[in-house]
Amino acid sequence: MIDLSRINIAEFIADWYGPPDRPTERALECDHLPEPLRAWYDLAATYSIPLLGIKRFADPINIDIRNGKMVFLFDPSDAIWGFDPADPMSVYEGRLYGDWEKLSEPLPEFLVHNALGEAAYNAPFTKYCGTVANARMNDVLAPMTEVATGAWNWPDSDHRLFMGQGIVAEVGPAIDGGAPMDDQSGYSEVQVGATTPAALSFLNAISGIDWL
Repeated sequence: MIDLSRINIAEFIADWYGPPDRPTERALECDHLPEPLRAWYDLAATYSIPLLGIKRFADPINIDIRNGKMVFLFDPSDAIWGFDPADPMSVYEGRLYGDWEKLSEPLPEFLVHNALGEAAYNAPFTKYCGTVANARMNDVLAPMTEVATGAWNWPDSDHRLFMGQGIVAEVGPAIDGGAPMDDQSGYSEVQVGATTPAALSFLNAISGIDWL
């Protein structure tokens, strides 16, 4: 497996999105944030394109406290992530109207995990299938290695990340009617992103999968 702590987030972003196209300057209104989060805002400020596909980081000046945690990241529905001001390297996952749950990943690794997962959706070239037979998963993931991530509840439990040269995949339980299917369903949901069409071309040779 690939250890999150061994992935340089700035190098990954440059490989995935290209070199920064804005001047390297420290982002404004970030001095109150823990350094790893401040560094992320600094990095994002050097790109004119968004570095996320689904979730969004809060404007630094608007990061405020909710039930004891500083909320810095949210998804389009009600999932939120925050850090504890008294222990800023710890990350908590929650809902707008629910309780917080401490994640096993410290803030630096959480930010890498998030960047990788978002890259699968925010890639220049993507493929998706909600019902990939588990018997074909070795073929789908052949050019990739699993990333050793901590457990999140978003978008639901049992999601895993894989990456290779210019390619990232997020794999989770197949979805039926908006909810994860039973683990014994024999199928998985797969989102694959890549920096070039060539990196995805092998997927077309795998029979029995209708990619979108």
